[in-house]
Amino acid sequence: MRNYFVIGLLAGTFACQSHSSEQSSDRQTSEKAAISSDTLCFRQILSRDTTTVHLVINGAQVTGYLDNNPYEKDRAQGPFRGTAKAGQFQVDWQRSGEGTTQPYRLDLIRKGDRLSWLEGERVEQQGKWVLKDPKAGYAYVLTKIDCSTAQLR
Repeated sequence: MRNYFVIGLLAGTFACQSHSSEQSSDRQTSEKAAISSDTLCFRQILSRDTTTVHLVINGAQVTGYLDNNPYEKDRAQGPFRGTAKAGQFQVDWQRSGEGTTQPYRLDLIRKGDRLSWLEGERVEQQGKWVLKDPKAGYAYVLTKIDCSTAQLR
């Protein structure tokens, strides 16, 4: 009788360890998926004006850096942070230019190898500069480039 008890105890221990090991493996796999991110770079060159974006998508979060460098005009650049949902990114850009830093709201849209957003007249709302008319303005359309060749911060 005692042998049956020991065998049963050992079998239960191995079953628990096996189940625990499977749960640990599943948890590690989902944690790796959660940490993985996608880093993309985009650029638009029009005449001598260059706009470049470095974009890091990590699940529903997005971060990056935007550098708008018009020829013989004031440069605007800075980091951004926001949310990602189905190829659309709503970000707050810490736009530095002309000696000041201001929070700008940008609505970026990714379609294939292109990243775009509208720019136009802005008004301040709740401490952020937003488009006065979110459906009108100049459309930035940047094309995907290799991040290793991009000169970004």
